[in-house]
Amino acid sequence: MRFWLLCMLMMPGTAQAISPEWTAEKCVRFERAWDMATDGETIDGLSPEFIAANRVFLEAGCAIRGAVCPKTPEERELADMLSLMAVAEGATGSFLPFRCLAD
Repeated sequence: MRFWLLCMLMMPGTAQAISPEWTAEKCVRFERAWDMATDGETIDGLSPEFIAANRVFLEAGCAIRGAVCPKTPEERELADMLSLMAVAEGATGSFLPFRCLAD
């Protein structure tokens, strides 16, 4: 299911100028991808912290960078898929919330 979702969303988008509207649109697209990928269900392997950090990112209008650290294999798989989907939609990697700091 996730593979199919990724294929459907990997249609090339047109280049967009950086603007508040484009930033908001990227956030809408990321939220849509998150909702589609998680299907509104609890996914085994996703910690409450990972889910909450993604929600905070979305509620902040996707303005908080690097606040989500995927730790489990399932979290890394989902973060990878969302990253590919975002880039395919025209967002840059720096838009994404994913970052893990070394301990």
